[in-house]
Amino acid sequence: MFPFFRRLQWKLTLSYAVVTSGTVIILVMLLIGFVLLTEMSHSNRTFSSFYWSKTAFQDNIPYLLDDPEAMEAWLSRVQTEGFDWNDIQSYTVRETLDYANAFRTGAPVYVLDPDLNLIAAIPPLDGDLAGAPFRPREVSGFALEGILAAAQVGDKNYTAQSQRLSDGSYIVAFPLRPTDDQPVVAIVIYQLRPPGLIPPSNLSLYSSLFLGVLFIMLAIALPVGALFGWLVSRGLRRRLTTLSAASQAWSKGDFSVAPRDTSGDEIGELTRNLVGMAEQLQSLLSTRRELARVEERNRLARELHDTVKQQTYAARMQLSAAKNLLPGDPETAVTHLDAALQLNRETQQELKLIIEELRPAALDGKGLAQAVVEYADRWQKHTGIQAETAVRGERPLPLDVEQALYRVLQESLANVARHAEAETVAITLDMAPAKVTLTIADNGRGFDMATIPPKSLGLTGMKQRLQEVGGQLRVASTLAVGSTIIAEVGL
Repeated sequence: MFPFFRRLQWKLTLSYAVVTSGTVIILVMLLIGFVLLTEMSHSNRTFSSFYWSKTAFQDNIPYLLDDPEAMEAWLSRVQTEGFDWNDIQSYTVRETLDYANAFRTGAPVYVLDPDLNLIAAIPPLDGDLAGAPFRPREVSGFALEGILAAAQVGDKNYTAQSQRLSDGSYIVAFPLRPTDDQPVVAIVIYQLRPPGLIPPSNLSLYSSLFLGVLFIMLAIALPVGALFGWLVSRGLRRRLTTLSAASQAWSKGDFSVAPRDTSGDEIGELTRNLVGMAEQLQSLLSTRRELARVEERNRLARELHDTVKQQTYAARMQLSAAKNLLPGDPETAVTHLDAALQLNRETQQELKLIIEELRPAALDGKGLAQAVVEYADRWQKHTGIQAETAVRGERPLPLDVEQALYRVLQESLANVARHAEAETVAITLDMAPAKVTLTIADNGRGFDMATIPPKSLGLTGMKQRLQEVGGQLRVASTLAVGSTIIAEVGL
């Protein structure tokens, strides 16, 4: 399919054109079918049977009246075999013979003069009846006075000249004349049964007419349907394009875009629902950001209290001891000063770690892989602990996932520096198609999982961060062997 047909507007345009054309085709077919059904209806077939059977008799009997033997021979053949093409001298069409032979072969045929005297009969009657007045009740067994009276008048009303029998066939008395402007020269009585459906000879004409009308209608319907579909779909496409642009802006965190659609249809309702959802999402994100800031402040407060404040207090105690010992015991005072300097260096190191945590690399336009490698290098230089980093399957990740994993890395390495007494740390970032896994393993002193409170070592904060992005945290530790933290997030 052409690329532009993949767009909704062109799909709707094409569908309108196809539906319109299909409707036109069906209507034309119904019209032609109605015409054919009318032409091949029972009444029409009955009329055609009357007309063509009478025509066959009229084209022959008036010219055989002067030769009774020839007329009887002709009637005998027709009564036995039916009509053939030589019996019909008038203009004919393909179905003429079918209608003419609605005449019931084997049934009696009577030829009367205009005064209703019997001229000929097949099968033959008694000789004394020839030339005598025709007595229908005695000869045929039917009361034919009504149709004979109509035939004598020369009435062209086939209904008046026919009588329907109980088996659905007809007995008719038709007047015969050489030409329409001449008087009746004979009356023929016979039986006929209208045939079943016979396709008209002008079926090809109907087919040509059908194709012509269809072509004209399609030439009009196709562009009209396409134009109508294009106009209708243009409005839908404009509304959906506006909604799509708004959703893209929302996905990037820009909630200033708010489409307006006051229509009462499904698209308008969808637009209003999505705008309401975006407003709720914006409020939720604002609340989460505020909670994150509060949580971060509390965490930093705990970090400063547990490390910097304690180390500063210890350094103060060392300096106070050195001051008191300096007059009487300078050497011991120097030892206390060295201890105070060491505490000062440790405090400086802790402050650097905290400052690094306040500037996550994932928010500076870097990918998570690069941020992990750079942070591990800086952390190694600050702590003196060897950090080995491995990245597999590097690719872009959602920003919230990068942020959560980066925070887990910071918290884990901070715990290693403070508590693990490790010599090396192995950091592995595995970005599989379905999930991303961050593993931090150290060879430190480890700890007993059963004796560590669940909320210690920042585990609660790390778990909460991962749960917010659909991830999970696993911790394993063995005394004198080391600890391993595994953070997994499904994509």
